[in-house]
Amino acid sequence: MSFDGKNPFKILRQTWNPGGYEIETLAGTRTLKHDDAQMLGLDAGGGARNVVLPAPRKGAWFWIFNRSDAAENLTIQQADASTTAATVNQNESAILFCDADAADASASGWTLMAIVAIALS
Repeated sequence: MSFDGKNPFKILRQTWNPGGYEIETLAGTRTLKHDDAQMLGLDAGGGARNVVLPAPRKGAWFWIFNRSDAAENLTIQQADASTTAATVNQNESAILFCDADAADASASGWTLMAIVAIALS
């Protein structure tokens, strides 16, 4: 195929994601839903807390930040609430991606992609 002189690249405009980040202080276990923000800044609120992921949905993802002001861990659990996907310490975040689907009869389709250190200001 020959070069036709057209530029194959486009410069995209800046995008916004209203409601894409949510900050919350937990008082107990937090069960996520697919209509929650994809980026969550969670403060454990005085003690270690569990965060339960929603049922698997292919292509879903969450980036969860532990914004606690003390050494309080967030244990992120698969949708079945019995299998740990990640433990996020104070000043860390976890990126989780789902490559399975509920139709695949998978209760644990979430995969930990990364634990990332964060600096809160």
